[in-house]
Amino acid sequence: MGRMQVYRLSDGPRQGIKRFLGDRVDARHLAEDRKTAVVTITRTGRFYDPRYGEFEISRDMLLSMVSNFEANVYGQQIALDVAHRPQEGAAGFFKRLFLDGNKLRGEVEFTEYGLEAVQKRGCIYLSAEFADNYRDNEQRKEHGPTLLGAALTPRPVIKRLDPVQLSEETLDGVPTYLSDRIKTLLSEDLTMNLKELMEQLRKKLGEFNLAEMVVAQLLSAYEAVATKLASEDLQRTLMTEFVTQGEVIAKTLADAGNRGGEIKLDLSGLTSAVKNLNTGLSAEDVRKLMAEERDAEAKRTKQLADQRDANVKLFSDTIEAAEGLKSLSEDQRKKLLGAADLITADMTAEQIKKLAEHQISLGNDLAVGTQLAQMGYRGPAGSVHITLDDSNKIKSLQETIDRRLGILDQADSRRYARTGGALQPENKILAEKVLAMFDRDNAAQLHAESKMLAGGDGIVSDVAVPATFERTVLREALYSIVGLQFVDVDTLPFASSHLIPYSYRDTTAAGRNSTRKYEGQAIARAGVIQTSETAYPIPQKLAFEVSDELRYLTTDGQLNWEALAENQRNATRIITEDTEQLIFNEVLNAADEYGAVAVSNENLELQADDSDTVFVLAHFPVVRPRKVYDLQGNQVGNTANPITVTYNAVALSEYDGTGTQAAGNYYVLDYNLGEIYLVDESGAVQTPANATAYTISYSYATNVALFDTDEGSTETAVHWDGFLYRFGLRKAVIEDDRYHMPNMSLMSGTVQNQIEQARKFAANFRVPGTELSANGNVGRIKDLATFKTSAPGLHMGDQRVILGERGVTRYRMSKPWAMGELENQKDSNGRFTGKKEAYGDQFIFLHTPTQLKRAYTSMVLYSATARVAR
Repeated sequence: MGRMQVYRLSDGPRQGIKRFLGDRVDARHLAEDRKTAVVTITRTGRFYDPRYGEFEISRDMLLSMVSNFEANVYGQQIALDVAHRPQEGAAGFFKRLFLDGNKLRGEVEFTEYGLEAVQKRGCIYLSAEFADNYRDNEQRKEHGPTLLGAALTPRPVIKRLDPVQLSEETLDGVPTYLSDRIKTLLSEDLTMNLKELMEQLRKKLGEFNLAEMVVAQLLSAYEAVATKLASEDLQRTLMTEFVTQGEVIAKTLADAGNRGGEIKLDLSGLTSAVKNLNTGLSAEDVRKLMAEERDAEAKRTKQLADQRDANVKLFSDTIEAAEGLKSLSEDQRKKLLGAADLITADMTAEQIKKLAEHQISLGNDLAVGTQLAQMGYRGPAGSVHITLDDSNKIKSLQETIDRRLGILDQADSRRYARTGGALQPENKILAEKVLAMFDRDNAAQLHAESKMLAGGDGIVSDVAVPATFERTVLREALYSIVGLQFVDVDTLPFASSHLIPYSYRDTTAAGRNSTRKYEGQAIARAGVIQTSETAYPIPQKLAFEVSDELRYLTTDGQLNWEALAENQRNATRIITEDTEQLIFNEVLNAADEYGAVAVSNENLELQADDSDTVFVLAHFPVVRPRKVYDLQGNQVGNTANPITVTYNAVALSEYDGTGTQAAGNYYVLDYNLGEIYLVDESGAVQTPANATAYTISYSYATNVALFDTDEGSTETAVHWDGFLYRFGLRKAVIEDDRYHMPNMSLMSGTVQNQIEQARKFAANFRVPGTELSANGNVGRIKDLATFKTSAPGLHMGDQRVILGERGVTRYRMSKPWAMGELENQKDSNGRFTGKKEAYGDQFIFLHTPTQLKRAYTSMVLYSATARVAR
């Protein structure tokens, strides 16, 4: 509404108060013995008045008025007066407020003074009086837009409002208001109530064991009539009638011994009940609505039938067109075409073609068998039939579990929220390979669980977590890992180490101009080198306290599926976050390691002044040391890019944040910004003394561009255009100098928000390949798709941006996630707690080949004025 203004009103000065004229009170429909009416107070819109200038009434303001009315924020009854002269008495009092579309309406109980003003003095319009941001005079608390009162007046400011129609009929003593607009369009509040009532009706009908088709018809018929009613009370009364009708139908079906057959609904008996609800609908109106609904249902049924016929035709035509089936007999071809009974109207063309391809494959095998028999080769004797192998049983079991856990009912936008609302190809490929490994290793347990679950029993014992639960956790975790989109994914057998093969281009060999060789000239070598590097497995181990709900594992127990689903979600989230952290950290570290330069004994004592605690290094970002361990935790080889910090002739270790390290000094290093400070074993910051030896040896990254976020006198948008320019330079380095194809960039949400300030994202300055996504986040920069990192604890933080080529880092699953046996939990005194514990583990290989690290590069965002000793 703009800044607060002072308006002097008849009942004394108030800040931020306006009076707006609203809808008309039609005296013709105000019966002599009626003192209650529903009136329109004001509506949304943008208006102008000489006293107040241009002003706007928004829906949020009206909602605030309703809320403050119900909370009695004003502290007294809201009165209706005449011509804004409350000293002459009240014309009425508001009993309730509510929204009707874009209008604020209220129920008013008129006084004799008010009735006389409407019926005899022509005050047939309403003028609202409210405060933009009402502040009470007791606590001086601000409450937002608040209705203070209203007045009857013969002269409105706001025009073109529908006159209020006041019915003289009542229901339970309460007047029923039904405007022409409401007859065709329910208010938002009423629509919301209708949805809730329909859900209640669905549940009540479900208690009668009716077929879903019957329930759907009843719901559709109810909605067709209920949408014409103008209050929740009417809709609820109608719902009772439909429940009664549903009970009658259920009894009829039960007497006939059939609960699933088709029936013809006869709802004509409801017309009299609807008429008695004072809706203004006649019996003929209701019959018409029912007829329209039956016609719509018939139309839908025909559309489904036509679609199924089209699908069957596509299936039949695909099989008939197969050349290999020409030699089959007519009976054999009919058997193959018999699968058309499985086709439904909602199947996609791709699903139908896959079914046809399956039948064609069976037909080809049959044709070959027939040809072999004609040549004298005999097949197996007896009755030949096809059986489902264990993989099909596992798939069926998994589908059952997914349905009970509610996974099948989840929308893709929620299930795959972390990967953009869709299952990404990289995630699907790896998940299928890993699940095949899991199924092979746990085939016996999965087979047993399949049989037990089919019998309705729990599916595990007291000493094991269900294999299907582990399988679900594993699959959902792999589906959710964003980082899998940026690495090369595959599986490897479990081993203490593996050779990771790869190839790279020798840039000193043949280039673009080396292919034009003529007769007798030496042909240049392409320079594609194939090699391999040794990688070691990385363990991922987590202990879980398994709830008693999850342990409903006795032979006669039933699983608590809601508790199981919650455990599944928690386990999936933890495993996903840990894997995301490993992948993103590996990509950043690989980029920093390429072209790293070592610094020996840089002197930090020069910055000491007995007061500063944080010192800055001469170069940054600092490359993180890389250590490789075997399965026993022993380091393999030497540390790459080691860091040595010496203070007062004592070599310091890095602070690990646990608070369990021995007493002494430790160093904390911000690798991205190259800032270091000392702490004691508890994490308390220490002040280095002046004239005390203080040195550090480290390696810093050169495969990086530095961007100073200090704007100085430069305009913000122009300053961040400079970032996009340097971003393009880093992309060019990868493309032109290193012969790789960058196709992704990674950054945090905070960095994205900073970059969005660049002028080139504005419509008038936008350049091709640099744009925001639909939700307003950075979408593409220099034609590189930009992705936001979301896992906690990433090395990139809010200072780094990574550019590079997908599929360079290798991610290999060696042992899929699985939990061990449950063990009795004990407290610190060694007493049982009645709970059980288990731990799960998973082993992966994550490796970036040395020669391929050049496919990555990065940028650092820092503040030159802030990066100083302090």
